Amino acid sequence: MIYLASKSPRRAELLKKINVEFLLLEAEIEENLVLEGSPAFNAEKLAKEKCSQGIKNAIATNLENYPVLAADTIVVMGNKIYGKPKSSDHAFTMLSELSGQVHEVITGVSVGAWDSEKADIATISVSTFVEFGDISAIELKEYSETDEPLDKAGAYAIQGYAEKFIKGIKGSYSNVVGLPLFEALKLLKQFQL
Repeated sequence: MIYLASKSPRRAELLKKINVEFLLLEAEIEENLVLEGSPAFNAEKLAKEKCSQGIKNAIATNLENYPVLAADTIVVMGNKIYGKPKSSDHAFTMLSELSGQVHEVITGVSVGAWDSEKADIATISVSTFVEFGDISAIELKEYSETDEPLDKAGAYAIQGYAEKFIKGIKGSYSNVVGLPLFEALKLLKQFQL
C-alpha cells in the first residue's frame, strides 16, 4: 500500500493498471513554472515539494505510515515550459507552437517515507521526446475547444484524442501520460515495495 499525492486521474489509472494499491493523499503546493536551472530540476523540485507536503499531511492527520508517491510533469520545447493551459485559447496557442515539432516531456517522481525522527525522500526525473505531426488549424481549434487539454501539461493527452497528432515518441509512453511506471516502481522498491 502507498499514498498517491496527486489529483491526476491519469496517475491513478496507471497505478491501477499495474495493480499497485494506493490511497489518495492531499498535497497542495504552489506550482511555480518559472524555469530555475534545468527543466528536469524544476520537475524534480515540484515532485519533491508535493511528496514532502503529502508526508506532512499524513503525519498531521495520524495516517498509517505508507510510502508517499508524488509526481509532476512538464512539457518543454527550447527554453519554454508548457504547463497546463488557462483556457481553450491558451491551449490552441500552445498546440500551434508544438505542431510539427519535437518537444520533451519531463516527469519528476518522488517517493518518501517517514519515521518518528525524519522523512526520507528519493527523487528522479524521466525524459521522453514526442514529435507532433503538422496539425491543421481546424483540428487544433476543434481539439482545444474540448475539455481534454485543459488539465494537462502541454495541453494534450497522448492517451486521448490527441494521440492522432503524435508522429513519434522516444522514451517512456507512461511518462507522457504522467507517471513513468518502470522508474516509479524502481524508486518504490527502494522503500521495500
